[in-house]
Amino acid sequence: MTKPQVQRTSVGSNAVSERLKLVRQDAELTLAEVAQRTGVSVSNLSKIERGEVSPSFDVVIRLCEGLGIAIEQFVTPGLKPTVSGRKTQTAHGQGVPFSTEQYTYLAHSTEISRKNMIPLEMWVTARSPDEFADWGQHEGEEFVYVISGEIEIHTDQYAPFRVGPGESTYFDSGMKHVYVCVSKNDAHILSVSYNPRGASAPVERFMHPSARPGRAEK
Repeated sequence: MTKPQVQRTSVGSNAVSERLKLVRQDAELTLAEVAQRTGVSVSNLSKIERGEVSPSFDVVIRLCEGLGIAIEQFVTPGLKPTVSGRKTQTAHGQGVPFSTEQYTYLAHSTEISRKNMIPLEMWVTARSPDEFADWGQHEGEEFVYVISGEIEIHTDQYAPFRVGPGESTYFDSGMKHVYVCVSKNDAHILSVSYNPRGASAPVERFMHPSARPGRAEK
């Protein structure tokens, strides 16, 4: 599949910055209060809201948990809360794209809110761990399958290891981690993160007519 073309950090096109500001204002929270809830610094929050930086996937998770909103509310416009007996299907090329400086994402199954697993199709563009200001770290576990190309996974507990086409890895995502591409072309992977608290986010109180969810970073 062709990598989606996504603008990254320009003001107005960065839907995460718009969504974060809307959610914060709806909840009548200051940047300092959001920082206290999420562990994301006031300076970083301010830069995200202004569209100067793209938040990593892990920062988005922290924002969602701290603000009590499901990650799907950030990446899918007009998403409504779902009930039991759920089922969804994402057609070829119909996922929701978003990106960071290091990864391009295509989110699958975004019609279902408050779920424990987060399936993401990803293209790894980073070539060095030095490209990351912050390493990923989020509660739960993560499964990664390489579709094409090759990645090298760096963690704070193990030596770097490589995963090639048709290979997979499963690890505790509470470890700090980043993916870098070691193949000529950007690596294409499937990442499924398990968030044990994903289904507990009370999204209903954020479902206002003005809510305009958007995109995300790793």
